[in-house]
Amino acid sequence: MSFSDTGALLDVDFLVVGGGLAGLTVAFVLAKAGHRVRVIEKRGLGVPAGGVRVPPNVSKLLAQWVPREELLRIGTPCAGTPLRHLEDGESVGYLHWKADVMKELGGDFLLMHHEDLHRLLYKLATKAGVRVDLNTEVISVHQGSGGVPNPSVSLSTGEVITADFLIGADGPRSVVRRVVLGREDIVEPSCLTVYTTTIPGEKMREDPEMRRWLESDDWPIWMGTHRSICGHSVRGHKDFGIHIYSWTGDINPPAGEETWEDLVPADSLDFSMHTPIVQKLLSLAPHLIRTRLMRRHEVEDDSSDSEGSVSISSLHSVSLKRPEGIERWSDGTSRIVLIGESAHPWQPGGTHPVSIALEDAVLFGTLFARLTSWAQVPSFLSAYQELREERCAIVKTSDLKNARMMAMPPGPGRDARDADMGKNNADEWDEGTTKENFEEMAWVFGYVASDEADEWWVNWGRYAQDARDGEEMKHMSLGFQMMSMMSEVTRESYEDRSEL
Repeated sequence: MSFSDTGALLDVDFLVVGGGLAGLTVAFVLAKAGHRVRVIEKRGLGVPAGGVRVPPNVSKLLAQWVPREELLRIGTPCAGTPLRHLEDGESVGYLHWKADVMKELGGDFLLMHHEDLHRLLYKLATKAGVRVDLNTEVISVHQGSGGVPNPSVSLSTGEVITADFLIGADGPRSVVRRVVLGREDIVEPSCLTVYTTTIPGEKMREDPEMRRWLESDDWPIWMGTHRSICGHSVRGHKDFGIHIYSWTGDINPPAGEETWEDLVPADSLDFSMHTPIVQKLLSLAPHLIRTRLMRRHEVEDDSSDSEGSVSISSLHSVSLKRPEGIERWSDGTSRIVLIGESAHPWQPGGTHPVSIALEDAVLFGTLFARLTSWAQVPSFLSAYQELREERCAIVKTSDLKNARMMAMPPGPGRDARDADMGKNNADEWDEGTTKENFEEMAWVFGYVASDEADEWWVNWGRYAQDARDGEEMKHMSLGFQMMSMMSEVTRESYEDRSEL
């Protein structure tokens, strides 16, 4: 039974810090379940942003909330990804996002503009009864205590808001994240800088070649040395969103603190060595939004400095290897939790940050739709992180490695990449490769966050109903079952971690 079919028997006052995609989604899901929700967002609507990808694992969730026709008014189903060299525009391969495969996975692969998706979620949340305070900043977060467990926040206006439960959805520089971790993030710049822009469609239509790209359902990627560029139409082919990924060796690296609002002139970068169509497109850019990928010490990942996989199937999917060193996502009071990029900061301009953030929100909201007692909360929080952390870490690592693969310098690795990508044009995949590719796609795009939460509840969560006198019963998910196969030392370490 999905969250929309059940009402939470214990209604709770939730305060969500951050009204982005994750914050508005979790607010909507919790409000639909019968909880009272208030969102605090320091910015307004219509902030500078660019194009986003909405794959089937998220589009099928959105299609449960609004008619598919409404989604198609703001999103274009992606037909495929032409892969070309950035220097001369030469075709390397074509990655098909076949309609019949997307149907099998349960949803569309949509190309959208961030602002359109944001406004859609804002409309859903407010219609469900969520109070959203825009242009309002949280300046400090206060944990509860044993006597009064309720957390609170102080606003720049001087107002103090207290709630039963606090959700941090305010991004990688989250004020809530600092409280949960108990320290400031240790961050340093990486070698990746992403530039985002949106090209006005009316200007593109004046040129036949640019008009062809604007009206296409493709998501093209131009691959160069230490730089790659991707783009696709947004807003129903009205405009064209572009991301520029610049790696080690690029010029004008950004300085200052981490931000998504660093607007720089379009001529900040040299495009003279790129294929003419890219030069023409970027000559129409009103500005660039510059973002630097920051390294955080808790996730040890060398993918930003390596060439990564050369398999074209990895563009569809991920390498199923779990990175180590993930932080806890909730505080010691079990009344403050992180979701989206507050929990796991992402690569700017990635393929999956939207889907991962919305999956977090839906799974968390689906669990708390079944809340009947405060004694369940530690178990729900433990389940939320265990069900999400491995998937988030795997997909994040893959997203970054795939981006790096698109910017390989000349050499054997790049030649092998191009040869593998060229197989798509020649239709050289055998039955085994095709089967493996689909299975990997199904793991990424066939996932349904609400179903995973419901499955946990049916298999393990309902046993928490037997907890007496507030005694916590640990959830018994996959990780718990695996304990029987661990050595005594490993088991003790795992149990210590599960108490966090």
